[in-house]
Parts: sequence; structure tokens; C-alpha cells
Amino acid sequence: MNPYEHLFTMSGLSLDRLRSFLSVVEAGNISRAALGDAAKQSQFSRQIKELEAFFGAALTRRIGRRIEITEEGKRLALVIRRQFAELEDFREAMAGRNVTLRLGSQGSIINWLLMPRLGAITQALGKVTLELQQMRTLDVVRAVDDGRLDFGIVRENAFEGKRKCWRLGNVGYALFAPASIGKKKATIAEIIHTTPMAELIPGGQFSTQWQQWLHDHAWHPNIIARVSSFTDMVTAVKSGYAAVLPELAAVEFPQKSVQQHPLPELKGRALVLIAHERSLDRMNLDAKATQALARLIQIA
Repeated sequence: MNPYEHLFTMSGLSLDRLRSFLSVVEAGNISRAALGDAAKQSQFSRQIKELEAFFGAALTRRIGRRIEITEEGKRLALVIRRQFAELEDFREAMAGRNVTLRLGSQGSIINWLLMPRLGAITQALGKVTLELQQMRTLDVVRAVDDGRLDFGIVRENAFEGKRKCWRLGNVGYALFAPASIGKKKATIAEIIHTTPMAELIPGGQFSTQWQQWLHDHAWHPNIIARVSSFTDMVTAVKSGYAAVLPELAAVEFPQKSVQQHPLPELKGRALVLIAHERSLDRMNLDAKATQALARLIQIA
């Protein structure tokens, strides 16, 4: 007897109902998922009730005029995402297309660590299409946990508890400045005091550390611009400013166009590769393939 036969002895379960419920979860409410269509809203409400009857669990709860997804509903959404992803990958594999592998990280990591090694990465992973998604660190961790991402590159301290991960190395910081400053290679203090600088808008971990470092040295740089990302700061350096950037940013500058001064006093970030274990099974990626990927993106 088919061990899953009992799933079909009751009415209420279908791909369409599962799709509708996932649409509501991802949209945040029924109205937004239905795009304001009253008939569709009624359909979604009915389908969710049918799924609740089938599973014997409340998937949503009403709070005032809005609904909230219950913990049971979040668990079901996670299962649906996984199963839909596996079905789509199987369909694409049978059609001869590459399986899509989704990897998320901050934009600077994608630009400076992954893109320069893209050819070697895709060769190591085999017949896959690599989809790179720029996301905030905590969003990457959540997306790997719920199966929206297969891999993520994040700070080692970005999550609690134990999980399977591969250490990539430490990203240090350096002061970058145009090579044309001074007749000879200028010192860090000279650059900071004589060169217009760009810095990050205050608020993040690095910005706080940078301000403390300046305070400890009693240095007062000539800040001309404050920007929201390291990639914006790269553009500033190319325009003649100085800036403190992750050392990985060196790939952005033509050889000998800038001078780079390591700043070991600024605490670097330890990066790790994290994976959704079901994704490894789904794509037939064994431990050796994942280790090969981790080796390819090791930080020198």
C-alpha cells in the first residue's frame, strides 16, 4: 500500500490550495495576495479554511481587521516552499535546463568575492544556474532557514546556535586613497588629515567602530560625503576621495591607481558559507561539491 495514501482519503488538500496559502503568507494578508479582487479574497479564505480542516490546525488568526499567520501556518509555508522548489527543479532537469541555485549575501560580498570567481564557481557546481540575491545579513539567514535561499554568505556571528557552515576567512579593513596623493606614499595620519574623505552614514557596526577608532587616535578627518554602502564609497575613492573599506574592495581598482593601508586595529568580519540542507539533497550536491565551493571563495 502507498504509505501516503492517507493524505488522499480526505478532501481539502490540493496544489492550488497550497499555492493560495503560500501567496497569502508571502503577501502578508489575503487582500494583498488577491490584488484587491473580492472574489479571489473569498476563494483564498475558503481554501485556507479547507486546509485548516485537512490538517486539523489553525493556520491563521484574526487580530482586529487583519490576519496573522500562526506558527503552524509558518511551518506549513516552509514545507510548501521546499516542495514547490523541488518540483520546479525536477521539471527543469527533465526539460534539460539548468537547476537554479540561489545564493544570497550583501551586495559588496557578491561584487567583490563572488563575481570575480563566477566562472570557477559554476564549473565546480556543475549544471546549475547561479542566482545571486543581494540581501541584508539577517534576511539571508532567515531565507536559508525557510528554503528561499540554498546558500548564504554571512558574518560568523550573525546567527545563534549550531548550524552546518563552512568558514571562508576574515575580511579586514584598509584605508584606500588615490595613488596621486603626495610625492611619495603618504602615511595613514597624513591621508586622514589632508585628503577629503567619504564615510558610511552612522548607525551600523562598522560605522560605530570607525568613529571609536578616530576618537582613540584623536583624529578629525575632512569628511566631504556620507554614503549608505561600501559600494558607494568605492565610487568616492575613484572620484579622488579617501575611504576605509573592506580589503576585498581592492578588486574594484586598476593596479597602481590607489594606495592601500591595512588597518589591523579595526576588527574584521569572519565570513561563513551556510546552506539549506534540503537544498543540497534537491540539487544532488554532495559534501565534496559544497566543500569545493567553499574553497573557491576562500578569502586569502
